[in-house]
Amino acid sequence: MTKRNFPPKIATPDGSFIMSPKNDFAFRLLFGDEKNKEITIAFLRAMLQIPIEDIKIKDPFLLKQKAGDKTGILDIRIVLDSGVQVDVEIQLRDHPAIRRRILYYNSKLYTSQISAGDGYHLLNKTISLVILDYNLLDIEYMHTIFRPSDLRYGIELADAQEVHIVELPKLKYYRQQHKDDPEIPWLMFLNAATKEELIMAAEAEPKVAKAYDRLRDMSEDEESRRAYEERITEIIEVDLRMQAAEERGEENKGNRDAKNMILLGMDDEIIMKVTELPAEKIAQLRSEVESK
Repeated sequence: MTKRNFPPKIATPDGSFIMSPKNDFAFRLLFGDEKNKEITIAFLRAMLQIPIEDIKIKDPFLLKQKAGDKTGILDIRIVLDSGVQVDVEIQLRDHPAIRRRILYYNSKLYTSQISAGDGYHLLNKTISLVILDYNLLDIEYMHTIFRPSDLRYGIELADAQEVHIVELPKLKYYRQQHKDDPEIPWLMFLNAATKEELIMAAEAEPKVAKAYDRLRDMSEDEESRRAYEERITEIIEVDLRMQAAEERGEENKGNRDAKNMILLGMDDEIIMKVTELPAEKIAQLRSEVESK
């Protein structure tokens, strides 16, 4: 299981509480609220590098909805003034089928625009912006963009579906090569682990400074903080269940391997070295095999 990189909260010199904007709950509370539309527009302009004058946030995030949310999926669906449909999410966990999942949700966003009998001309372009807290692609480049195209000639089939994948662990290297990239201050903000790093990001871009101010307001709100801490607890519980399942799987595999080696007539000492199981466990498994 991939070790999680985000802190439960931002480290501050005086111990004051500031949410980590990398946390998916804080991320959606910040960028998925109509009151913060100016911040969200600036963020999307920098990340997608396209002109955006206005947006409509579909299903704006409400704190009262959080109590029943156990899905762990906190994406933000946005319609640009051009009609382009955008789905934004930050993924903290290394999802084993993330590539297919991204394609599924982008396709679902695309097809959900029309009903049976509607003309295909009504379909607007869809963009998925997926920010990952782990490395997915075996390349140094941090921000990759995918569109349906011909493998041989690189000809695009249609400017209809687009996927942006941003891998935060690559930010440190990417910053050195692309210092003037408009997305850098925003990703520095998201990836910050300390108050000092948040301030550095805010000083680099005025709109990031507004996002930082809003983040502090969110952190001081008692209801927001309680919901944020509930989300942290949910994440930890899921991680513990996954870890326990992995350990059970490893234990079961070790037991199966040991039994197979017993059936092959191998000595306990060799079985112990290969499986790393204790002598008592080998003796128990040998007894089970021989009793059948």
